[in-house]
Amino acid sequence: MKKILTQKNLIYALLVISFVSALRGMFFPLASDEIQYAEIGKNIVTKGQYSLFGQPSTFTPTLPFLVALFYFKSMPTIGFIFVRIFNLLLMVIGLKFCFSFLKKINIPTNISLLIILLSATNNVIVTWCTAIYPESILFCFFWMFLYYVIDRIESPKQILYFIIPLFFLIITRYLYGVFLLIAGFYILEYLIRLFNQSEYKTIYKVIVISFICLVPLLLWFKYVLSVENEVYLDQSYFKRFKDNDIFYNIKCGLGIIKHDEAMRINGIPAFISLFVPMTGLRNWIVSLGLIFIFSYGFFTKWKVRAYRTVALAVFLVMLGLIFAGTGFSRYWLVLLPACWIGFYLFYTSLKVNEKYFEKLALILSVVYVVNELRIDYMLLNKL
Repeated sequence: MKKILTQKNLIYALLVISFVSALRGMFFPLASDEIQYAEIGKNIVTKGQYSLFGQPSTFTPTLPFLVALFYFKSMPTIGFIFVRIFNLLLMVIGLKFCFSFLKKINIPTNISLLIILLSATNNVIVTWCTAIYPESILFCFFWMFLYYVIDRIESPKQILYFIIPLFFLIITRYLYGVFLLIAGFYILEYLIRLFNQSEYKTIYKVIVISFICLVPLLLWFKYVLSVENEVYLDQSYFKRFKDNDIFYNIKCGLGIIKHDEAMRINGIPAFISLFVPMTGLRNWIVSLGLIFIFSYGFFTKWKVRAYRTVALAVFLVMLGLIFAGTGFSRYWLVLLPACWIGFYLFYTSLKVNEKYFEKLALILSVVYVVNELRIDYMLLNKL
């Protein structure tokens, strides 16, 4: 018991240090996409327009509206700090849902804590959880969606529990529309069950709820379609699809070539950079090896609905990134705990004592935290 308490205390201490390190992001000036999100948010408040540098925008609206919510005309910097704090809070909520998900699928509590620790101390999460980017929003609603969608549907109300987070995922990054396949399959499964039981009133409720939930998405995509077809936009997510053929994007998504809009090769070779705190690290062999390992782990539990759902979610996102011609380290961020689940399942399939997995996880987490403290020290010296 004393050993368990000591390990838990170490885990909690590392988590606290990691979140303290994440606070350094509060003091960074706006850069790159943050400037664009801030501009749209400001225009929503000051002009009543969803526009970017004088043009209507089709950027996903979640983050710009979040910026608008906290925007202060006289003190915009204070508003940006609130957005960063809110993003950090969303990351914490996402980790809480992830931990609850791990408990729901019967992963031991000590392993669940270690998976959360390995995720929270990871350089990619520490770096991006306070940035004015959509990663924290996506992480929160990704794990909220998985937490609810793996349950067997017994009432129409349950559909709302996973449709609402799915709505926020899609409206935050269009890529996550692929999850409509997962949600649609489980809703269809429920409808077939209701049809066999002649529960026609309940079927009607399910159809109405699903349609009402889709209306805001349909309205937004009608707006996007009209703007993209009628206005030439300097800044557009869909520009990569207009300017390049599908095979060009696939090659970029696989990491065979570098996309014109990127600084370096991304995609599959960049997967290794999710686990090693070196942003520019690219390696085909190691990345493919890691993908094979966690995929094999999931396939050992393929008959279990929960594990199969997680695996499908991961593979759908990876395929979406390939077709979109992208795959930065931060794009993989939401999948990080799922990868660790796959690694753990692979490890258990080897029939090796679990204590070695725990030790390796703790050592790696300590390395992550020490690296973040090194970065904190370097930044403090520059002040």
